Amino acid sequence: MRAGIVGYGLAGRYFHAPTLVSAGFDVAAICTRTLEKKAIAHEDFPNAILVNSIEELVEEDLDLIVVASTNEVHAEHARAAIQAGIATVVDKPMGRNYYETLELFETAELHGVPLTVFFNRLWDSDSLTIKRAIQESAIGRVFRVDSRFERFRPELNPNSWRETTLPENGGGLLLDLQTHLVSTALDLFGSAELVHASVRDIRGASDDDVLLVLKHDSGVDSYLSASAIVGAPGPRIRVNGDGGSLVITELDHQEELLRKGFIPKPGEWFAPEEIKTEARIFRGESSFNYPSEPGSYPSFYEAVRTHLEIGSPLPISREFALDVARILDKAREISAR
Repeated sequence: MRAGIVGYGLAGRYFHAPTLVSAGFDVAAICTRTLEKKAIAHEDFPNAILVNSIEELVEEDLDLIVVASTNEVHAEHARAAIQAGIATVVDKPMGRNYYETLELFETAELHGVPLTVFFNRLWDSDSLTIKRAIQESAIGRVFRVDSRFERFRPELNPNSWRETTLPENGGGLLLDLQTHLVSTALDLFGSAELVHASVRDIRGASDDDVLLVLKHDSGVDSYLSASAIVGAPGPRIRVNGDGGSLVITELDHQEELLRKGFIPKPGEWFAPEEIKTEARIFRGESSFNYPSEPGSYPSFYEAVRTHLEIGSPLPISREFALDVARILDKAREISAR
């Protein structure tokens, strides 16, 4: 199947392109405007057609378009692909708010076009390992999870649109890293309501310190922290059950290895031992290693390809994507800051 990518920055080049190839797609066309990115795209995919605009891209013979452009033009690019009748994947967040996201799904339904969103962190080693631990009741009944993406970057990066773009145009951590945290929490523990939010900017630009608390219908409470200015970051995730705590300190190495320029062959991915995160169960003063699952980003696009071939469910449903967007919108509405 032939895929086209809009945008060839961090997301397009390092996340979507190699994952598409591993899942059996041919990256046949790439839309990017700068000469520098065109040169990089040609080096990575010498047989791909390079175009300057979404209007040119939709004229190509494509089975799928992946929107990996900046957040402020996600909706514009996705709408063009949908109206051209081409199945579409949008990098997270699909829209800058709930209503922009809903409008895209309604447009896709009107045109009978498959549409989904790339929540890749659902296929991180930590997420897959926690699912297994829950199925095995490895820590008993889960009641609380602390999940975080915390860094210490006290100075703004003037070259990062995510850090300098206003929230209403798609910048900030709420629409960036919190999208991962919320989607993962909903996937692991089910539907939830937002009961507390602190969304603020410390460095004077877009929001860079965001704390959300979700109350899941399953009885689990999720404490979700995304911050660029934490000098002592906590562990990636800690899941508390009445039989112990599962602690995962770091992400797996999928992103790290992809950023080195890895482009797989179809059906190929990293060796499992290279993309497993270390997981440990604590019970008071005693602790032991818990077997972890390898990360698997290609599983997302494998599900997309299977949907296009036989009509099986898309990896992320409309309802799930809208739940994430609803919570992010409410966070701004009720923020204590």
